[in-house]
Amino acid sequence: MTTKIELLLSSAPQTTFTIDDLAVLWSMPERYKLVRLVNYYVRTGRLYSIRRGVYTLKEDYSPLEAAIKLSPPAYISSTTALGIHGAYFQYESDLHVMARSSKTIRLSSGQTFVYHRLKDEILLNRQGVEKVDNYWLASLERAICDTSYLTPSFVFEHLERVEVDELRRLASIYDNHALVKRIEALCAVIEGQNIREAHHA
Repeated sequence: MTTKIELLLSSAPQTTFTIDDLAVLWSMPERYKLVRLVNYYVRTGRLYSIRRGVYTLKEDYSPLEAAIKLSPPAYISSTTALGIHGAYFQYESDLHVMARSSKTIRLSSGQTFVYHRLKDEILLNRQGVEKVDNYWLASLERAICDTSYLTPSFVFEHLERVEVDELRRLASIYDNHALVKRIEALCAVIEGQNIREAHHA
């Protein structure tokens, strides 16, 4: 007979579970029994509680996955996504996440999650947001739009891989004229660089 922990292991590569995830995976609608079982597994070291209602199977869980589980709906973006896509090289230990409210969550492990508020019509629009393993990640172009939307003065570098048509298309979902102007100016810079590189090729 498969144990409840084995059920979690079989759901790999998922590493982080909310209490609601466990209720579904274990077919336990009775909240009281579920909480008692989870607490037992935490006491016996078979589950780790990283925050109330969020659990992992091991201490070296995926922080990117945990970031989404801690405040859904959410997706990884801003400088964290830019770094993943090779367009930002300054070291940052904090993970930046788009969510429904702005807040900072610090775990006892030392990991910090910085959540940035987006309106639902932007946050829930999944254009340029893709599922990677068990977390949602902004594409390079979506991360640029998010970052410019939240921090208009941000200076972008390492934009060789940006698709300008996609960048322009994604800028339109924010319904923000100032953002569209900034993105258009950025696209002009990128296109100018591409032309100069083509001439030197």
